[in-house]
Amino acid sequence: MLFEIDHLTRYEYSVPVRLTEQRLHFLPREDGFQNTVAQQVMIDPPPTSRIMSVDEWGNPLEHVRFEGETGHLEVRSHIQVETVERPPPCWPDNLRLPIDYSEQTSALSPYLQPLEEPDLLQAFVAQGLASSSGVVPDFLAALNQAIHGFYHQGVRLDGAARRPAETLALGEGVCRDLTLLFMAACRQVGLASRFVSGYQQGDGLRQQRHLHAWAEVYLPPHGWLGYDPTHGEMSGSDHVAIAAAPSQEGTMPLSGGYYFDGAELTSTLVTDIHIDTR
Repeated sequence: MLFEIDHLTRYEYSVPVRLTEQRLHFLPREDGFQNTVAQQVMIDPPPTSRIMSVDEWGNPLEHVRFEGETGHLEVRSHIQVETVERPPPCWPDNLRLPIDYSEQTSALSPYLQPLEEPDLLQAFVAQGLASSSGVVPDFLAALNQAIHGFYHQGVRLDGAARRPAETLALGEGVCRDLTLLFMAACRQVGLASRFVSGYQQGDGLRQQRHLHAWAEVYLPPHGWLGYDPTHGEMSGSDHVAIAAAPSQEGTMPLSGGYYFDGAELTSTLVTDIHIDTR
């Protein structure tokens, strides 16, 4: 599947500000199941330096620096990405919890850190364990479907993902909330998990599109496998991954700061995403 994605992010400031170094995650990762055909990132005001690198989690990262003052910051990206369907995993008969990560302990440690107090999720996790009898693929499928039932059709543009226990108590959430709950449940049973930010094909009926989030779980020998609780499915060729990290903070498309003198600052964020698929 070929995606053509335009993504505009714009901040406007009530007084002129000086921008600190900004970190940009706008370019797709290369993982064997998606290939970048074309890419362009335009920045206004023009930066004084742009340095491409790879962050600590293996994602394409651009460091951008500015001089002088500005009343806005705009980042516009255009990418074309071709995705291929990943073959379904061939599960061994004995793949049961707990998973043996002894050969990857040091590398996977950040992805195993608890995301919630265990007792707050104990009953919810216990239901998945009971229905799956501890069989890993069955547990993940049951967890994905259970959290899919919490999907809230609305949009919440601002703020980080809610705490997993809060999403569980509310019984609803947007994609980033559901992703974090999925990850917390996985880590509670010893499954390494990470947060993925990117784009998803969707139904094509919405005029306004937004970034999407889903989770990936590390299962040897397959590596990282994607689970999208928003849709209750494993991720596939209808997903384009931009960044993955142990937490949502490590996947933010634009992060950095500013400083200013004078009046109290107010800012607005406008995000517009257009996706074409062929």
